[in-house]
Amino acid sequence: MAAAVARVERTPETLAGICVLGITSAAIGAGLQIASGPNRHTRGNLYLVGSAESGSGKSETFRHAARPLHEFERDLVERWKLSTLPGLDADKDMIEARINQLRKEAGRAEGGMEREEIRSQLEKAKADLLAVTTAMQAPVLTVEDVTTQRLAGLLAKRGETLASLSADAGAIVNNLLGQYSKLDRTDESIYLKSFSGDFCRVDRQSGEPVLLREPCLAALWLTQPDKVETLLGERSLADGGLIPRLLICHTRAEARPITEDDSGIPAAVAGGYSEMIRDLLTTFRLAKEAKTIEPEPAARRAMNDYFNRIVERRRSDLKDVSTYAARWGEQAWRIAVVIHAGLHGKTAGEHRLQLETAERAIELAEWFAGQQLEILSKGRHAARQSVRDEVLALLADNPAQGITARDVHRARITPTAPEARELLEAMEREGSLTGKDSKPDHGGHVTRTYTKARR
Repeated sequence: MAAAVARVERTPETLAGICVLGITSAAIGAGLQIASGPNRHTRGNLYLVGSAESGSGKSETFRHAARPLHEFERDLVERWKLSTLPGLDADKDMIEARINQLRKEAGRAEGGMEREEIRSQLEKAKADLLAVTTAMQAPVLTVEDVTTQRLAGLLAKRGETLASLSADAGAIVNNLLGQYSKLDRTDESIYLKSFSGDFCRVDRQSGEPVLLREPCLAALWLTQPDKVETLLGERSLADGGLIPRLLICHTRAEARPITEDDSGIPAAVAGGYSEMIRDLLTTFRLAKEAKTIEPEPAARRAMNDYFNRIVERRRSDLKDVSTYAARWGEQAWRIAVVIHAGLHGKTAGEHRLQLETAERAIELAEWFAGQQLEILSKGRHAARQSVRDEVLALLADNPAQGITARDVHRARITPTAPEARELLEAMEREGSLTGKDSKPDHGGHVTRTYTKARR
C-alpha cells in the first residue's frame, strides 16, 4: 500500500510508509500487546512525526492511508445515531419522567420512612440518568487539534483509547509548546502518560478532575520541517521525555512533476489494505480486553540482543543522547506489534511473534534512530563545542599551571571525574590540548596535566 501510494502521489516511500505504519498503529489501539519481558507488556501505539514541505503531496498521501479508518469512524457514528442513540434518548426521557414523579411524591410524603424510600429511589434514578447521559456520547476514534484538557476528557469518555492524526500538525505542535497553558510552559503530560499507559490525573478549572487508569494514544503528525526543528529545540520537551518517545523523520518530500503513468492504486491493494484496517479496528481497537502476543524464543533473543547493544553504546558514542537511545529497544517492540498485526490481521492475537518480524522491527527502529540522530546532530555538535569552550575558558585562568580532570570536574563542566578525563583525552587527540604526566617525588598517583596545544 505504501509503495502504491508513493508511486501515485510521486512522493518518497518514507512519507507513505510512516502514514501506513501510523494508521495501522491507530487501528490497533490498546487491544493488542506483546509480552516483551517478565511481567511486562508493550502495546503497539506509536508517536510518528514526519516533516514535508507544503505542496509536496503530504496531505494526499495521508488521505490515502487514513481513508479506511476515517470511513470506519464515520460509519460507526452513523450506526450509533440510527440504532443506539434513539434507545438512549428514550431511556433518558423515561428516567427524567420518573425523577419528576418521585419529586412530586416526595412533596406529598408524610412520614420519615416514606421519604427515605422515595429518596433511595430518586438516588437510583439519578444514577441511571448519569449513566445514560454518559452513554449518549457519540463514538470517537480520532482527534486532531485539541487542548490537553480536552484530550484527557475525550479519553475518559471514549474507553481511554484515541488516535491523534493530522496531515498538518502545526496546531498540535503549538499546543505542545504551551499555547493554551496559562503557566507559560510546555504541555505534554497527557501525551507522556498515554504513550506508556500510566495512571494520569488531569485537574480542570471547571468540573471534576479527569482520572485515567491506562490511557492509550497513537499519533501520526505530518508538519513543516521548521516545526520539527522547533519541537526538537524545546529543551523541556526533551528533558520531560516526550521527544525521545517520538519516531521522527524528515521525509524529504518535495513537489514533483506529473508523469505519463497516471494509473491509480490497484483495487486489490487498496481493498486489501482497507479490509486489514477495518479488521484491526473491529477485533482490537473496539475490544474490551487486550490480547497478548507471545514472541518465539529466537525473536525474544533478537530483541534482547538489540537492547543490550544499545546499552553498550549508551556508555560510549551515544552517551550524550542516552535518554533518546534508551527508548530504541522499546520502540522496536512497539513496531513489532504493528508489523505483526499487519501480517496477521484479525488473527494477530493467535500467532506468536516470529524472528523475521522481530528483525524487520529492529531494522525499522534502527532507521528511525538514524533519523533521530541526524536531526539531533547539529545540537549534539553545538553541545560538544560548548563543553570544549568551557574547558578552554578554565584553562585560560591557569595557562601556565594547566588543568587536570579533577579541575574540570570541580568546575562542574562534566558530571563525573571519569567523564572529565575522557573529555580531556578527546581534546588532546583532537589537537587542542597537550597532556603531560607527573608523579610526586614522594610517590603516589600519576596526574596528567593539560595545557593549550601550540599550533
